[in-house]
Amino acid sequence: YEFKMSKSKPETAIFIHDTEEEVEKKVLKAYCPPRMIENNPVLEICRLILFPEPGFRLKIERPLKYGGDLEIRNYAELEDLYFKGQLHPLDLKNAVAKALNERLKPVRDYFKTVSEARELYDRMMSLTVTR
Repeated sequence: YEFKMSKSKPETAIFIHDTEEEVEKKVLKAYCPPRMIENNPVLEICRLILFPEPGFRLKIERPLKYGGDLEIRNYAELEDLYFKGQLHPLDLKNAVAKALNERLKPVRDYFKTVSEARELYDRMMSLTVTR
C-alpha cells in the first residue's frame, strides 16, 4: 500500500482530467486502514478537498444491516465515526470516489465543451509524468 497519493506515481494520484472510472479505481486502491485517522489519504481528501466546500455533506450509502445510510456534516464528525469503527473503509472509499467525481464533473464538462480548454486538455494528456 502507498501511504500517500503521489503525483509522481500517476497510478496513485488523482488528476482533474481523470475519468470517473480512474478516480474510483484510485480511491478504492488507496491506503485506508480501519480506525486510522493519521496518514490516511482518503480522510485527507475529505479534510482538504471535500469538506471545505460550504454546505458539503458526505453521503454514505450502505445496507441497513451495516447501519444504513449516513449523511456526514463535517470533517470532525467523519473523523469521530471512522476512529470509533462506525464507518467501514470501503463505505468511506465509495462515498469519497462518488463525491470527488461529482466535484470534478463541471471541470470535465468545461474541458469537453470549450475549444481552448479542449486543446489544453489534449496537450495535458500528451504529457507524461516523470520522477
